Amino acid sequence: MTRVLYLAGWGRSGTTIIDNVLGSHPGVFTTGELWFLWERGLLGGRSCGCGEPVRCCPLWREVLRRAYGPNVPDPRQVKRWQRESARARHTMRVLRHGHPLVSVFSKLYAAVAEVTGATTIVDSSKLPSGAAVLARQQAGVTPYLLHVVRDPRAVAHSWQRPKRQLDRSAPAMMVRHGPYDSAVKWVSWNGLIERAARAFPGRYLRLRYEDFAADPRAAIAGVLAFAQTAPGTSPFRGERTVELSANHTVSGNPGRFRTGTVEVRADEAWRGELPASSRLATTALTLPLMRRYGYRV
Repeated sequence: MTRVLYLAGWGRSGTTIIDNVLGSHPGVFTTGELWFLWERGLLGGRSCGCGEPVRCCPLWREVLRRAYGPNVPDPRQVKRWQRESARARHTMRVLRHGHPLVSVFSKLYAAVAEVTGATTIVDSSKLPSGAAVLARQQAGVTPYLLHVVRDPRAVAHSWQRPKRQLDRSAPAMMVRHGPYDSAVKWVSWNGLIERAARAFPGRYLRLRYEDFAADPRAAIAGVLAFAQTAPGTSPFRGERTVELSANHTVSGNPGRFRTGTVEVRADEAWRGELPASSRLATTALTLPLMRRYGYRV
């Protein structure tokens, strides 16, 4: 069986650092945002976590060969499927009726496990529709869903910060979302993820970024236990200090390129920097879920 742990949540919720820490454990391999292997990696020429372009990385070349032989799916077709019928808003349709992407990812997950020898694969694609594709996997894949949430006001603040994309040959900045757009997507994505969670009976866990940042070692231990993963050694050098390993992530936040010793600390800058108008609008739009997730107004 291939054990796949899928990290779902609206962007800027802390999935990248959680992904990096998980992937630094022996027996755990993180793919990064595997959903974007086709569009950003194979078509866009983005860099793998190892620094090589994804399409030139020996590991990913071997994964594709093992998964599909000479019949690698056309990346343009995969991109069309994702954009036309597998967006976040299509989550429930994918859960009910399946999708051609189920077969594409089934072979991909199996090949990643075969090539890396990992007992657990982490896919931090975040999209609710990606979780639906994983839930539809048949024999051979055991899916786990980790739902990562963060205070929507902190998320709105993070989306306003300019960030350079480090995986492109030409300089570029990451897309930014305004407070209103971020709040609406925070509500819709988290709501869809909760609905998709019904397809993961006994294999769904919600983790708040704030709880992870308060005690990262204990939080990660809990996630690994939830995914029935028992690595032999830990990359933690203290309660907050962790040694991040090099990786082969295909896409994600620029933080995926961080390696070496890192101290995990909560980013609370929003409390002093987020304008009152943005804070009020975000709170008003997200209040019911904020309370559900235990965030104080």
